[in-house]
Amino acid sequence: MNQLEENRAVIGDVDEKMAELFVERFAAVRRIAEYKTSNGKPVLDRKREKELIAEKEKLVPEELRPYFRMWYEGMLGASRKYQADLIQQERNPE
Repeated sequence: MNQLEENRAVIGDVDEKMAELFVERFAAVRRIAEYKTSNGKPVLDRKREKELIAEKEKLVPEELRPYFRMWYEGMLGASRKYQADLIQQERNPE
């Protein structure tokens, strides 16, 4: 196995772990959507998202922070969309 294949294998392993964590995270997102529905809370909390981004980007080396921010903001956007979809389904079941 050459260096390229070895590193692709590492990325594949990391991606599998990330997929498992994604499922775990979105199970929590579902519970948050249920709470927000029950308590009349909005999906978006800009202040909390800004705080989360600032806190979490400190966990990665400075040179990677712009890329981490792009990835993390995308994940937060997907979480918001999932919450909004769940809330919409709750209000308008088909």
